[in-house]
Amino acid sequence: MALSLFQWIGLGLAIALILIPSVRWFWKRFDMPSKFAIETIRQQKKDAAEARMWESIEAKVQAEEIERKELEFRQKQKEASSGKSLDAEQSADVWNKLGVKAPIQPVKRQQASVVGNSTETNQIDLAIENALQLDKNTEEPDWELIEKMSNLSQPTEGVPEAPDLGPLDD
Repeated sequence: MALSLFQWIGLGLAIALILIPSVRWFWKRFDMPSKFAIETIRQQKKDAAEARMWESIEAKVQAEEIERKELEFRQKQKEASSGKSLDAEQSADVWNKLGVKAPIQPVKRQQASVVGNSTETNQIDLAIENALQLDKNTEEPDWELIEKMSNLSQPTEGVPEAPDLGPLDD
């Protein structure tokens, strides 16, 4: 039984029409990762996210540490540079280089007093008479200011009126 070329093509087409959907169904049905593989992939993603989180936290801590060290270094530099004062010879040399013949005496550095808790507390009498101080108020009120404040509701020349926005209930 010899088949012609067209019969072979037709037979191949018929087999393809049958096998392609069945292979596709088989592929979709059985070509999925196992539960163990899915769990492994999920665990790897979780571990990677946790590693990124800890790296960011460590980077923040390291940046804060570097910033703190830089601040300490700057403060030490300030203390070192502010503590240096010139003696009389050096001061005279500097003023001569600037072209000033009569040098100004160098300023002596004074230590600032420490601000701390003082044992002295100020007691205030909270009586009504002290709060109002009715008998000490002998000044006359500012009548011009009172008159201006009483006329605030009246329109003023040269000042445009505010636009009417209408009801805001909309």
